[in-house]
Amino acid sequence: MYIIVIGGGRIGEYLVSMLVEEGHNIALIEKDDERARHMAENYDILVIKGDGSEASYLEDAGITKADVLVACTGNDQVNFVACQLAKHTYNVGKVIARTTNPGNKVLYESLGVDVVISTTEVAAKAMYAGIKGFASVLTFAGDVELLHVRVDKLSPIIDRKISDIHMPWGSIIATILRKGQIIVPRGDEVIREGDELAIVTKKGVEKKVREIVLG
Repeated sequence: MYIIVIGGGRIGEYLVSMLVEEGHNIALIEKDDERARHMAENYDILVIKGDGSEASYLEDAGITKADVLVACTGNDQVNFVACQLAKHTYNVGKVIARTTNPGNKVLYESLGVDVVISTTEVAAKAMYAGIKGFASVLTFAGDVELLHVRVDKLSPIIDRKISDIHMPWGSIIATILRKGQIIVPRGDEVIREGDELAIVTKKGVEKKVREIVLG
């Protein structure tokens, strides 16, 4: 698939690393000079330096041929405008948005955005479920789940890099709660005993994820 990602911060970079590993063609739009340079030097992708809420940069990124657009900057206004353009001007087949404010989800949904993920809500739900062991925390768009698991001393993934953990297709470790701090991990992040993982996955593979994470 041809996928445009807007925002090359921690979430955007982790997403790009997973998509590149799966063999997708990626274009990234990032307005920060240093972040854009970092992404261009470390990933075999097209990097456009600019504002992802402006049509000219979306066109430079190849939006007319995009299968998916993901707006995952930390700025809701940028994400909202980018999604609006993708859906209603360029007719992108699937549009996914990150929002930092759960109250804005209804606005994105009113645009017809296919998947809206509130990072604030995801983190809060994961922490709330911390004492429950392995649980399904939240369901998105009918077939996507957020799972929570605490890594105990018997877990086979302790001391392994995320890039070396072969999760089922479509499953990613989205956040790590470690000693009260939320980490949005990159592929070289090492899993530690006591980590609490928020795993985004498809319905029907929970058992496989359990086997990989808990043994």
